[in-house]
Amino acid sequence: MAAVSARRMLLSLSLVAAVCAAAHAQAVAPAPSGAVPAWTLRMKGDIRWQQVTPAGALLVSTDAALAAVDIERGQIAWEKPELGGLPADSVRMIEGSLLMQAERQGLLLVFDPVTGAVVFDSRRLNVTQIATRRVLPQSGTLLVHGRRAAGPAVVALYDLSTGTQRWASESLFQQSEPRRAGFAGLMQSVVHAASESTELEALQAGPDMIVVNTLTGLRALDARTGAVKWSASLPTARAGNPARHVRLYPSLKKRDRLYVSFDDRLMAYALADGRALWARPAQVEGWVHDIVQHPDGIVILPESPPAGEATGHVRIVNGIVQTGLNVARYEDGTTIAAKPLRMRGTVMEALIAGGSVVLEVDAESRTFVNVLDVATATVRLKKDVKIKGRLEYAELTPAGLLYISRPDAATNAEVNIIDLTSGEPRFKDAIESGRPLSSGDYDAARYSLHHAVEGRTLYVFANRDHRLYAVDRDAGTFKTLGGEIEMQGGEDPTDMEIRPSGLILIAPQNLVVVGRDGQVKHQTYHPAPRLPGLLRALYAIDAVRAGLYGAAASAYGDAFAQASRTATDANVQRATGELATAFTQGGAQLTGYSRQAAALASKRFRASLTVPGSVFMLTRAPEGNGNVLLEIAKDSAQPRARVDLGKEREPVYAVDDIAGMLFLQTSPGTLVGYRL
Repeated sequence: MAAVSARRMLLSLSLVAAVCAAAHAQAVAPAPSGAVPAWTLRMKGDIRWQQVTPAGALLVSTDAALAAVDIERGQIAWEKPELGGLPADSVRMIEGSLLMQAERQGLLLVFDPVTGAVVFDSRRLNVTQIATRRVLPQSGTLLVHGRRAAGPAVVALYDLSTGTQRWASESLFQQSEPRRAGFAGLMQSVVHAASESTELEALQAGPDMIVVNTLTGLRALDARTGAVKWSASLPTARAGNPARHVRLYPSLKKRDRLYVSFDDRLMAYALADGRALWARPAQVEGWVHDIVQHPDGIVILPESPPAGEATGHVRIVNGIVQTGLNVARYEDGTTIAAKPLRMRGTVMEALIAGGSVVLEVDAESRTFVNVLDVATATVRLKKDVKIKGRLEYAELTPAGLLYISRPDAATNAEVNIIDLTSGEPRFKDAIESGRPLSSGDYDAARYSLHHAVEGRTLYVFANRDHRLYAVDRDAGTFKTLGGEIEMQGGEDPTDMEIRPSGLILIAPQNLVVVGRDGQVKHQTYHPAPRLPGLLRALYAIDAVRAGLYGAAASAYGDAFAQASRTATDANVQRATGELATAFTQGGAQLTGYSRQAAALASKRFRASLTVPGSVFMLTRAPEGNGNVLLEIAKDSAQPRARVDLGKEREPVYAVDDIAGMLFLQTSPGTLVGYRL
């Protein structure tokens, strides 16, 4: 599971983002109406594309250069001629950071988008292949690992603010064991070569230490000098074989250690000297997929190992590789259950619910759920319950296990409650989503069950019958609210929010305000233009405004990803994964970034906590003369502002919801910023 992969939530947390990458084009548009011009800027050449970065800088690409625009003053902050003419997909943010990277043949630049300072330039180290690039905010650094055209691989650490190289090492992949002869020696050489080109697992273990794993073992590095503080070998089932599927986890309960999973094992190591803290690793059946640090123990989630790579006994039932889950004690790593609990396949999720954990198990694309009592390492249901779709939301209520699934191209989603005594669903006719007859035109957003929680009520909108439902979470009952809610243009909602005015159903060209009784209060529809170029520009907006996670959640550092991955509460997972930790610790997680970038990021984070009150719709001008971009108020479904885009087939523009601005090329090379 990726470090910044977001777990599904137990409770909804509505945070909406603000970025847009416009379509590529040479475009000319008339002056806008209904919005206030803030500034006008003449660029060096026609604008190819624009992109608002999570840090708040507006990147503008021309054939002459890549430039950053200060959106408050409308001035060019910096220019990089060597990056002129790059396509939009060649410039993107570094996962888990505020930094951006630009890549072209023979060149990789990592830079601060606010100041333009270059943090890493591949030409300085003569690196031809980059395997690892990780931001480590506690030490304010960027870790880079790559191979050169000749010679050993190099690992280097750079200061985030200045780009100064703190240290570079060519010895990290050296074999710590004695050189062997014969076949064993050949295998040593193979492992060494593979480790040089394999992405490093890295963990920031306090401001002064970085722990990494190569195929040859663990290394703790001094963050200031790169010196190896200690080394440790992972105790695999067969001595001398390199550990596979290795992951590092910070300890949330005991600050003196870290946890390392590898193959079918989990081990604790002391941060001070790398010694093993448990007499032997805790084991499961299968490979370790992830861990959950619950107050009552470490839940070790197993996954089915690749064919031929299992390290222990393999059980296969009806063609499906079975796994075994267990719970390890923090003190000594011993497992609570004498034998691993049998699972039907890979345990994909473990959602915390008080003293229990809701398990989602994937068995050949079929989903089963159960409830694990962590303290006793026993399951509440005698038999796993099969559900439709994939688990999206789950909580334990007085009525049982309430869950919502999400659909795929072959399976509906559903809402139901499982009685924990009988294991039977409470709703004979579950609330279900619709799905297409064929997977060729499948759109997951269109066939999802949109939901939101308010008090004891879970509101659900089903696109299958276009109806709103209210589920009483305590009583375990549900009812239909109002009648069918139709949207024009054949659209279905792609999102739903709860606001004081009611429930807001949002589609690309429709917005509906529904009262809590299911009655429609306001509704608006603005048909989409039919020109392909305009539709591409429209889809670019929709693709990046799906939620804060897609834009800014991955923008604030490694610590957030680590905390999100291992937190024991799903709400904490989401909040830490989407920036909150940085600001509960006084902004400590922004250490190392430039003062300007940290200040702007902090400002944008605080602004993003308030859900924007409007959406944007690209539509035909009511007068029939060209096209317009409308800002629609969510509470009233009425236009707030309008920008005329003229008759151009592919207008070049970008929208920043957090700053409340729109950036439009009004004539070749002329960029105008408008306050909405």
